[in-house]
Amino acid sequence: DRFSPMKEGRLTMGASEWEIFEGDTSRSRIKQVASGRFGVTAEYLANADEIQIKLAQGAKPGEGGELPGYKVVGKIAETRKATPGVGLISPPPHHDMYSIEDVAQLIRDLKNANPAARISVKLVARIGIGVIASGVTKGKADHLTISGMSGGTGAAKWTSIKHCGLPWEIGVAETHQTLVLNGLRDRVTVQTDGQIRTGRDVVMAALLGAEEVAMTTAPLIALGCIMMRKCHLNTCPVGVATQDPELRKKFTGQPEHLINYLFMVAEDVREIMASLGCRRFTELIGRTDLLRPSAHLKEHWKTADLDFTDLLRPAWTLQSMAAETEGSMFCCVPQDHELAHVLDRQLVLRAAPALEDKSQVMVKDLAIKNIDRSVGGILSFEVTRRFGAAGLPDGTVHVKFKGPSGQSFGNFLAPGLTFELEGDANDYIGKGLSGGCLVVYKPGQAPFKGHEAILAGNAALYGATAGKSFMAGIAAERFAVRNSGATAVVEGVGDHGCEYMTRGLVVILGSTGANFAAGMSGGLAYLLDIDKTSLNMESILLEPVGAEDSKMLEDLVKDHARLTSSAKAQELLANWDKTAKRFTKVFPKEYKKALESMKSAPTEKKASDTQPIVQNGAKDLEDLRPNSVHEPQKKRGFHEYARKSMSYRPDKDRTMDWEEIYASQTKKSQQWHSWIQTQTARCMDCGTPTCHSPNQGGGGCPLGNRIPTWNQLVHEGEWKRALERLLDTNNFPEFTGTTCPAPCEEACVLGINESPVAIKSTELAIIEYGFSKGWIKPHPPQVRTRKRVCIIGSGPAGLAAAQQLNRAGHLVQILERADRGGGLLMYGIPSMKLAKTEKVLRRLQLLKDEGIEFKYNCEVGKDVSMAELCTQNDAVILATGATQCRDMRSTEGRHLKNIVQAMDFLTATQKTNLDAESGQSHIRHSSSRKSPPYDLQGARVVVIGGGDTAVDCVATAVRLGARSVLQFSRRDEAPKQRPSHTPWPCWADTYRVDYAHSEVKALHGRDPREYLVVTKHFKPSAEDPSRVGAVVAAQANTEGAALVEYPAELVVLAMGFTGPDKVVDPQGLLARDQNSNFKADYGEYVAENAPWKNLFACGDCRRGASLVVTAIAEGRDCAARVDSFIMGDTSLPRAAPLAANPTFFQLPKKGDAQPGLVKRFQRKKRQSQDVSEAFERGLLVEPILEEPEAEARAGRAAAPSARSEVAERGEKARASEDAPLVGVAGAAAASGAAAPAAPKWLLFGCAGLAVANVALLGTVVALLRAPRR
Repeated sequence: DRFSPMKEGRLTMGASEWEIFEGDTSRSRIKQVASGRFGVTAEYLANADEIQIKLAQGAKPGEGGELPGYKVVGKIAETRKATPGVGLISPPPHHDMYSIEDVAQLIRDLKNANPAARISVKLVARIGIGVIASGVTKGKADHLTISGMSGGTGAAKWTSIKHCGLPWEIGVAETHQTLVLNGLRDRVTVQTDGQIRTGRDVVMAALLGAEEVAMTTAPLIALGCIMMRKCHLNTCPVGVATQDPELRKKFTGQPEHLINYLFMVAEDVREIMASLGCRRFTELIGRTDLLRPSAHLKEHWKTADLDFTDLLRPAWTLQSMAAETEGSMFCCVPQDHELAHVLDRQLVLRAAPALEDKSQVMVKDLAIKNIDRSVGGILSFEVTRRFGAAGLPDGTVHVKFKGPSGQSFGNFLAPGLTFELEGDANDYIGKGLSGGCLVVYKPGQAPFKGHEAILAGNAALYGATAGKSFMAGIAAERFAVRNSGATAVVEGVGDHGCEYMTRGLVVILGSTGANFAAGMSGGLAYLLDIDKTSLNMESILLEPVGAEDSKMLEDLVKDHARLTSSAKAQELLANWDKTAKRFTKVFPKEYKKALESMKSAPTEKKASDTQPIVQNGAKDLEDLRPNSVHEPQKKRGFHEYARKSMSYRPDKDRTMDWEEIYASQTKKSQQWHSWIQTQTARCMDCGTPTCHSPNQGGGGCPLGNRIPTWNQLVHEGEWKRALERLLDTNNFPEFTGTTCPAPCEEACVLGINESPVAIKSTELAIIEYGFSKGWIKPHPPQVRTRKRVCIIGSGPAGLAAAQQLNRAGHLVQILERADRGGGLLMYGIPSMKLAKTEKVLRRLQLLKDEGIEFKYNCEVGKDVSMAELCTQNDAVILATGATQCRDMRSTEGRHLKNIVQAMDFLTATQKTNLDAESGQSHIRHSSSRKSPPYDLQGARVVVIGGGDTAVDCVATAVRLGARSVLQFSRRDEAPKQRPSHTPWPCWADTYRVDYAHSEVKALHGRDPREYLVVTKHFKPSAEDPSRVGAVVAAQANTEGAALVEYPAELVVLAMGFTGPDKVVDPQGLLARDQNSNFKADYGEYVAENAPWKNLFACGDCRRGASLVVTAIAEGRDCAARVDSFIMGDTSLPRAAPLAANPTFFQLPKKGDAQPGLVKRFQRKKRQSQDVSEAFERGLLVEPILEEPEAEARAGRAAAPSARSEVAERGEKARASEDAPLVGVAGAAAASGAAAPAAPKWLLFGCAGLAVANVALLGTVVALLRAPRR
């Protein structure tokens, strides 16, 4: 029982255990009462320290809501008193929250239902909130919550989230000032909420007038929430906001996490209080004199005219409208709810025997007046406090009242209580009926007929959850609104009867008003002599009454006649066979559908049935989930299906050839489609997907791939649209789908506590399916700009930049020093990892067909100089990659033969294989048949290094027939589980088994990796002293460790790269960083200190060795910058997300310039727009401002701009398009001293002549084209 105290011990909460102390309970101390009244019972209210009336919240001011049927299951349905599978509609607050008077009555009702609880009212921050708060305070509210526009689960309507509510600061300031002005501030506690997270937020709320703050988002994050923004779908993957028992097992939060966070916030508050000179928190409340608007607000045109005078006016300076001249700034006087002498106090005394030992109690002819409101609330509280939800046996306490009752008669009446009223009842009779019995009939001396008179007011049985009601008369409007369990018999109702009803039974023995059963989703209603014109047929069906229904109705009408002496009931019973035929059954459509699905649902297996686990031994239950099904369901796919990425061929089989390691599958088979659709069904479509944007911990996609979007499209079978969305952000998915280590999967939400979505496999499946369907075709640009761009290097960065610039219409040429294109893709990655013919050469041919020119065996710095390229082209991009390998030159024995660099080893091997495959080997070696460059048959190989390149070297050595292969790493073996220093969504530093490791283990019986190994020296071979014979190493981080000798006929150095080599820039003109990479700002890519303004650098040569996907991202982004440089604007999308640029989130210090921010008033003056507004991942850059005319003239006269210089050189280059590239001597001459600046008069004269010539030429053309008369 959630309300019962627990014993000391340990409590399992999901995947964690909590320490429980004697007397702890799982009940929530704060209970909310909204317009829906779902599950608001006497027990619910009695077990609260605070009851909050939710009039509105930040994003839902005065709106209702809806809980879809698929979420109404299990505990939710039980707690909310609803039928599983039937949706719950929360009505707008029109019933007992319509006015201040109604709210005051509701406050009284709740205070009677729990006299010990504090009654709170939640309001939304808006203009005029102060008046509403004052009215609610006069209505005896103990507490006010001013809710800001921020925060919440996001379950409201999008228009409300975006456009409703105001910041809590405005609402709190107005509320505090108005309460002080009316002399009410000392009666009520003011609280605020809305994304309050830090100590500064808490102090700010206090200074504006709030004693308390409500915090939700930050505490939830402290307990494990990841802000997936899918709370309303019941699919929370970390078990925070879900009722799914399996998902709740994933909850790992600990109370200590929250306690630590709150302690840190409190410490922050104390430090700020000390700086302000305040000893107590109450000294802060309302001290707006300590606040000042930030000075930098005057610098921005949007905020320059804001006036905070009234917002920050101290409340004590306002002329109070109350009698007292000085009022308190915080709550210090409790509200007087006037409960000392209410009628319930007598009832509690008279019912004492029943409360003590459940004895029968009968109270007769107790006088009641219409000023006696909320009668029965305190008595029900005492019953519930003692006996819980079960209450007393039926009829234990029977009280007969005489007279007109006030509002809320029988308020939250508990089981075992029967209230009989001879008279008439006001509004809200039976509000929240919780198991008691209500009987109402006319006074005996009344001359009118009961079934013709209104004996009950509006909104009778509002939110009733259990019990019975018999009314021998007509009830007014909104009878049984939101009834969710009570049984009622009434002799007529007004308009809107049974509105929003979800459960229970209503029998109407008379007429019904208009709009009956509006929003009714559950329960049953039986109408006598139905008038169909008065029904709202949108959600209900009409059925005749069956035999079972007839018997049940007869029993209810008999009870009604016995308890109320109703003449109408006796008349109907006199000829029941005819009467039963006059009834019509009102059956809600959703309710009927839910009942039918319950009957047809298959019988669930018992919890004790452990047969699947027994058959599979100790295998985890999750492993038993299917990984491929026909027509998978996406809503719970992440929970129902297991991960299965693209499978490898058997380890031993794939070491016999150089084919790709992936198992081939036909893309036309239904099995393949089912597999990939099942895997995409595991994608949760997160509200804030962490997979498709990079983070500072190495996780997330650097390209910004729209992963949830194309996952959804593949699941729906929309393959072509999925391909389009994939190609929007990724030029070469076939490369990333095979070689990328998938940082996106590391940031996948599912990766927190289980296997992530198979994103990489899906990406490869989409692009290969597109190729198989013929959807991938060359698309040359429709229009050419005649601008020339030269790209040095044909790796992933260079190819991506080339394709993007070619799409923009530029003439693109790629220079590659190797004999084939692709760079790293061709020779750096072995063919078993990336097929050369099927993938790389196929893509290169597509690029050629699109108009990109490739020039192989051309090395910049030897065959052509950088100066020549920059002169002959409008832009030049350096994309050479990081080609300078780390070496061990200082290590003894490094000079020995057969100690090679990894790239030399891989390049030679791949080149030999490609020559043999293409038939070029006999041409290149026509003199004699030559053996492969590395004959490792039976040799022992040692690979030094722990990265991907080292893994590829291991796999290559195995395929060349090595007898044994060892891989040395200076690091220790990584842990099996994600360590604390790389938390989600970072790249996890965990133990991984790559394809080469499993191959070596299959062949040689052990994993090839040796950890914590430091190479001391290389030992020559005994047979040939010029060759290496062994590697002598020792254990790292150990003093005096013994030396170990590892025999080796080949040593491969795979220790990474230090930047680009010096061949491309032999004179050292380009600036380099501390890692020897070309220096160029991220997002700008202009080579620093270069003599040419049109030289750019991107990819690994700029940032250092990285991933293929990162290189593609930089190539795309650099292309956009180059296009903007050449054309003045660009339509190419940026590929550098703002999240990858932390400098843009750092606020400038006071007085400092803001170089990274673009002010709106400056943006209007920009000559060109550097970033497309339509592309949301655009990068904010420094704007180009219009200079004053005099300064512009002076600047142009002082020196020609780099832009005009490039244009001039470009014209010269186009004048001699077919001329061969000049040599190095010509480059030296071209890079000589600049020409002297031309005088002003010459510049202006030339410009004037040019304008005159254009005008004259236009006139001549017009005359020639004019028709002759």
